[in-house]
Amino acid sequence: MTILLPDENVSGLQVRRGEDWITVKPIPNAFIINMGDQIQVLSNAIYKSIEHRVIVNSNKDRVSLAFFYNPRSDIPIEPAKELVTMDRPALYPPMTFDEYRLYIRTRGPSGKAQR
Repeated sequence: MTILLPDENVSGLQVRRGEDWITVKPIPNAFIINMGDQIQVLSNAIYKSIEHRVIVNSNKDRVSLAFFYNPRSDIPIEPAKELVTMDRPALYPPMTFDEYRLYIRTRGPSGKAQR
Protein backbone atom coordinates (compact mmCIF):
# COMPACT_ATOMS: atom_id res chain seq x y z
CA MET A 1 0.00 0.00 0.00
CA THR A 2 1.28 3.45 -0.87
CA ILE A 3 0.02 6.54 0.93
CA LEU A 4 0.73 9.77 -0.93
CA LEU A 5 0.18 13.40 0.03
CA PRO A 6 0.81 15.00 -3.36
CA ASP A 7 1.89 18.56 -3.95
CA GLU A 8 -1.21 20.16 -5.43
CA ASN A 9 0.99 22.47 -7.54
CA VAL A 10 3.18 19.78 -9.13
CA SER A 11 1.41 16.87 -10.77
CA GLY A 12 3.26 13.80 -11.94
CA LEU A 13 1.47 10.69 -10.67
CA GLN A 14 -0.04 8.54 -13.39
CA VAL A 15 -2.04 5.32 -13.17
CA ARG A 16 -2.55 2.72 -15.87
CA ARG A 17 -6.02 2.17 -17.28
CA GLY A 18 -5.88 -0.48 -19.97
CA GLU A 19 -3.06 0.57 -22.29
CA ASP A 20 -3.26 4.26 -21.32
CA TRP A 21 -1.57 6.26 -18.57
CA ILE A 22 -3.92 8.71 -16.84
CA THR A 23 -2.55 11.71 -14.92
CA VAL A 24 -3.97 11.93 -11.40
CA LYS A 25 -5.06 15.47 -10.54
CA PRO A 26 -4.06 16.29 -6.95
CA ILE A 27 -6.85 17.37 -4.60
CA PRO A 28 -5.74 19.87 -1.93
CA ASN A 29 -5.08 18.26 1.49
CA ALA A 30 -6.17 14.80 0.28
CA PHE A 31 -4.21 11.57 0.47
CA ILE A 32 -3.98 9.17 -2.46
CA ILE A 33 -3.97 5.48 -1.50
CA ASN A 34 -2.54 2.98 -3.99
CA MET A 35 -3.22 -0.65 -3.23
CA GLY A 36 -0.34 -3.02 -3.86
CA ASP A 37 -0.15 -6.60 -5.05
CA GLN A 38 -0.15 -8.09 -1.55
CA ILE A 39 -3.38 -6.25 -0.60
CA GLN A 40 -4.94 -7.58 -3.80
CA VAL A 41 -4.00 -11.13 -2.81
CA LEU A 42 -5.07 -10.73 0.84
CA SER A 43 -8.43 -9.23 -0.21
CA ASN A 44 -8.99 -11.93 -2.86
CA ALA A 45 -9.05 -9.13 -5.49
CA ILE A 46 -11.72 -7.06 -3.75
CA TYR A 47 -9.08 -4.31 -3.72
CA LYS A 48 -7.06 -4.07 -6.92
CA SER A 49 -3.36 -3.41 -7.21
CA ILE A 50 -2.74 -0.37 -9.37
CA GLU A 51 0.18 0.11 -11.71
CA HIS A 52 1.49 3.63 -11.29
CA ARG A 53 4.42 5.76 -12.24
CA VAL A 54 5.65 9.31 -11.72
CA ILE A 55 6.66 11.52 -14.60
CA VAL A 56 9.22 14.30 -14.35
CA ASN A 57 8.02 17.89 -14.29
CA SER A 58 10.81 19.91 -15.90
CA ASN A 59 9.31 23.24 -14.78
CA LYS A 60 8.79 22.67 -11.04
CA ASP A 61 10.68 20.85 -8.31
CA ARG A 62 9.06 18.22 -6.14
CA VAL A 63 10.33 16.18 -3.21
CA SER A 64 9.33 12.56 -2.63
CA LEU A 65 10.14 10.43 0.40
CA ALA A 66 9.64 6.68 0.18
CA PHE A 67 9.61 4.24 3.08
CA PHE A 68 9.13 0.52 2.57
CA TYR A 69 8.14 -2.32 4.84
CA ASN A 70 8.02 -5.94 3.77
CA PRO A 71 7.01 -9.01 5.72
CA ARG A 72 9.53 -11.70 6.61
CA SER A 73 10.43 -13.82 3.61
CA ASP A 74 8.78 -16.95 5.07
CA ILE A 75 5.41 -15.32 5.86
CA PRO A 76 2.58 -16.91 3.85
CA ILE A 77 0.55 -14.60 1.62
CA GLU A 78 -2.87 -15.81 0.54
CA PRO A 79 -6.48 -14.60 0.42
CA ALA A 80 -7.97 -14.04 3.89
CA LYS A 81 -10.11 -17.05 4.82
CA GLU A 82 -13.05 -14.73 5.62
CA LEU A 83 -13.05 -13.50 2.01
CA VAL A 84 -13.04 -16.95 0.38
CA THR A 85 -16.50 -18.46 -0.17
CA MET A 86 -18.18 -20.99 -2.44
CA ASP A 87 -19.34 -18.06 -4.61
CA ARG A 88 -15.91 -16.40 -4.52
CA PRO A 89 -13.15 -19.05 -4.37
CA ALA A 90 -9.53 -18.12 -3.72
CA LEU A 91 -8.08 -16.42 -6.78
CA TYR A 92 -4.47 -16.87 -5.66
CA PRO A 93 -2.51 -19.86 -4.37
CA PRO A 94 -0.72 -19.55 -1.02
CA MET A 95 2.91 -18.48 -1.38
CA THR A 96 5.58 -17.05 0.86
CA PHE A 97 6.72 -13.46 0.44
CA ASP A 98 10.01 -14.81 -0.97
CA GLU A 99 8.12 -16.87 -3.57
CA TYR A 100 6.02 -13.82 -4.43
CA ARG A 101 9.14 -11.65 -4.97
CA LEU A 102 10.70 -14.31 -7.20
CA TYR A 103 7.44 -14.62 -9.16
CA ILE A 104 7.24 -10.86 -9.80
CA ARG A 105 10.95 -10.60 -10.68
CA THR A 106 10.77 -13.44 -13.19
CA ARG A 107 7.40 -12.52 -14.69
CA GLY A 108 7.65 -8.72 -14.46
CA PRO A 109 4.42 -6.74 -14.91
CA SER A 110 2.89 -9.72 -16.73
CA GLY A 111 2.97 -11.47 -13.35
CA LYS A 112 0.03 -9.26 -12.45
CA ALA A 113 -2.34 -11.38 -14.54
CA GLN A 114 -5.26 -11.32 -12.10
CA ARG A 115 -6.87 -7.91 -12.71
